[in-house]
Amino acid sequence: MFVGRDDELRVLENIWSGRSPKTCAVYGRRRIGKTTLVENFCVDKKNIRFSFINSTEEKNAMLMDSSMSRFMGTEPQGLTTFQQSLDVLSTIIEKEDIVIFMDELAYLLEQAPHTSSELQHFIDHSLKRSRSMLIICSSAVSMIRKEIENEDRPLYGRFINRIHVRQLHYWQCEKMHPEMGRKDALMTYMVIGGYPAYHEIIQDSTFKEMIMNHLIGPNAPLSEEAVNMLSLELSPMPTIEAILLDISHGSTDIKKISEKENISKTICNKYLRQMEELDIVDHLNPMANSDKRTNIYRIRDPLVGFWHSVLYNNMELATSSNKDAAYEAMSEEISTYLGIRFEDVCVDYMKRRFLCKKIGKWWGWTDGETSDIDIVAEVVDGKENYAIMAECKFRNRKTGISTLEDLQYRSRFVKGYNNVRYMVFSASGFTEELMDEAETRADLELISLEDLFPGWNRSNDIVASIP
Repeated sequence: MFVGRDDELRVLENIWSGRSPKTCAVYGRRRIGKTTLVENFCVDKKNIRFSFINSTEEKNAMLMDSSMSRFMGTEPQGLTTFQQSLDVLSTIIEKEDIVIFMDELAYLLEQAPHTSSELQHFIDHSLKRSRSMLIICSSAVSMIRKEIENEDRPLYGRFINRIHVRQLHYWQCEKMHPEMGRKDALMTYMVIGGYPAYHEIIQDSTFKEMIMNHLIGPNAPLSEEAVNMLSLELSPMPTIEAILLDISHGSTDIKKISEKENISKTICNKYLRQMEELDIVDHLNPMANSDKRTNIYRIRDPLVGFWHSVLYNNMELATSSNKDAAYEAMSEEISTYLGIRFEDVCVDYMKRRFLCKKIGKWWGWTDGETSDIDIVAEVVDGKENYAIMAECKFRNRKTGISTLEDLQYRSRFVKGYNNVRYMVFSASGFTEELMDEAETRADLELISLEDLFPGWNRSNDIVASIP
């Protein structure tokens, strides 16, 4: 099932209908849906797809030869170099306008670096004279960005149009689980993230079934996926793993991490930057008078976070064949993890609904104790600017007025905002007392589970239980 990606498709269509040379670089992590995105764009257009492999230039030239022969309805010509392939491709685009899709181009560039100069020449001459479009695609994010962004590289300036394909949003992933209730679908998203490839293999009707069928047990298909995915993109893995475990266990700044792993702050910062570029980690955005002296890191990727925060701590249980007992034993930690991830869902909702000049978290001291506010957003609404302070509750009971009172108390210690509004998110609804309070106040809004989603109907909504 193909869902979402409307913005990305719109960008590609604008390039296709624009001026030559028409080029676009599409990159993002594995399983994110890059190839499917381009394939959907190409559905109503003549196209040639070249799928490069991690092999020699000659082997890849043979594959290009086969792809072009199929397109032309002829026999392969016995091509053995990339330049020969580009020469044939030049003759094709002289006669008709097509989309040229070079998938996983980084494999070729790594094996045969000189091919980047040959591709540059093709773009500057053959492609520029045609109405055809070239899309390059890669999962090697760092490498492909270096090839197209560094001034000393041949492809610099040839791919002004770029699409960084990221994970789908929670409301998009929900559409891939019509068999689930809304809360189960949301919890599934909060554990495996927005990778279309993972959601496509899940056909369970409840969150618990999803965990037991895909993340618990001796042969659970997604149990090692987070580690395998990291190993394909980062090195050295022992250090990367150690840093992620440090963050998941509370060592969240460079000083603490570098001391625990006995590495310099410079090296630690290098690894953290690499993981930030891949959306594996990020650092909290300190709002208002929060302490801004130190970056506070957290694991951003839901599946990577779940592995390091839940599965790693319970390895014997997670690999047990007694899945029901294992799930029950881990249920408290799973609930805690879902509560943390629910904040990300609420931030996503706010970014979709409001024009946020800035959004993040506040932390500081409240009468001698450290405290925080889940979300602080600076909102621009026409000529009016105001701050929203929000609390996010993902638990198996209704949220009451004490949550609001506590939020209002902590907000007194946040400096710099005169016009403040309050928002309380709750996955399990609200007490009558809190709803009555909200009815009388213009500065307070309650956001339920249903409010989080756009207005499509679900005929099979089922009430789910938080583990």
